[in-house]
Amino acid sequence: MLGGAPGVGKTTVARRLLDLVQAGQQLVQWLDVDSLWQHQPWRVNERMTTMVRANPRAVAEHAATAEVDILVINWVFQSTEMHRLVAGLLPSGTPAISVQLHASRETWHQRFESDPERPGLTDFYRSRYIQAQTTVVDHVVDTDGLTPFEVARRVTEVTGVLQPGPS
Repeated sequence: MLGGAPGVGKTTVARRLLDLVQAGQQLVQWLDVDSLWQHQPWRVNERMTTMVRANPRAVAEHAATAEVDILVINWVFQSTEMHRLVAGLLPSGTPAISVQLHASRETWHQRFESDPERPGLTDFYRSRYIQAQTTVVDHVVDTDGLTPFEVARRVTEVTGVLQPGPS
């Protein structure tokens, strides 16, 4: 599970992870939970929460059926509870490793604001940044001063499960 604050670079790093393993032997699938949470009309209620839980569960079950070696799940994991929630959606006995991407406030602010698709930086996003930075996880990767490819390499190193293909 690849987490971090909104705008820290999770999606970009997940793409670079796929680039790293493309020539390898492992079958790796990427699940961006945000893409499963897009719906209209926008509301957070019991029905929509049920939907967002059902979607990752179905993808994880299908990945297990297809004998996917590694399922990379990225989302704004702003609490340990969020990690537990997603890990609980995985098929029984599936091991889960959590990695949180960190960035200094200045770096994060710059990344967040440089994305034209993002709304303005509000207290909501600032609180998600603080929560994500303090979430207890298995591994933390500091992204300051690193390219997304370098961050992806660090993720493979700290987890020990993703095997990059030959360079």
